[in-house]
Amino acid sequence: MARRGMKPIDRLRRLSVPEDPVRLLSGISAPQISDALKSVTGEVGVIPSIKPVNNLRVCGRVVTVRTSQHDWGTSVMAIDAAAPGEIIFIGADGDERAVWGELTSKTAMKRGIAGVVIYGSCRDIDALLELDFPVFSRDYVPCAGEPRAEGQLNVDLECDGVMVKKGDLLLGDESGVVVVPSEVTGEVVKAALKVREKESSIVEGVEGGISLSEILGLRK
Repeated sequence: MARRGMKPIDRLRRLSVPEDPVRLLSGISAPQISDALKSVTGEVGVIPSIKPVNNLRVCGRVVTVRTSQHDWGTSVMAIDAAAPGEIIFIGADGDERAVWGELTSKTAMKRGIAGVVIYGSCRDIDALLELDFPVFSRDYVPCAGEPRAEGQLNVDLECDGVMVKKGDLLLGDESGVVVVPSEVTGEVVKAALKVREKESSIVEGVEGGISLSEILGLRK
């Protein structure tokens, strides 16, 4: 029996993870993966304050960074630590200084990193809008701190009440970002595919002349 006070996610057993969840989630949106996560754990996995900067999609495992807003050097160290296809997730302690910008984005692109998510600020928006490199951020400012490299890599972060850990799956698009805990990735991927199938069926019904309220059983 689960202990009283435990969250639903804590009661889930560890499930097998698909070999390539990124491939399986091709065509899945952030809203769909959030709905799937909610169906599995009761939690939505959304960090509301983080928004897309250049409206590019990203999906992959995260490498986490904790740094001061005055220290963008730790972000540079994360680029060296991340593997191709991974997403750098930066947790800064404020928004008044940027911890990411044009130079870091171009360097990360060169290394094959999938994208960056910043719980803090970025800068060089004019350049970021021209790059084929997904950037998500809480805010943006023109100024930056110093390359001190005094932060930490691969540590647990809490952002808007959502825990983010190394190896978690993250999907981001125009709607925002969703973090899926690594221990439930397999179950959530399966649920997301079902969500997409169900939504496609609903769209077919609407296009066939059936009202949405009727499809959802809202008519009395």
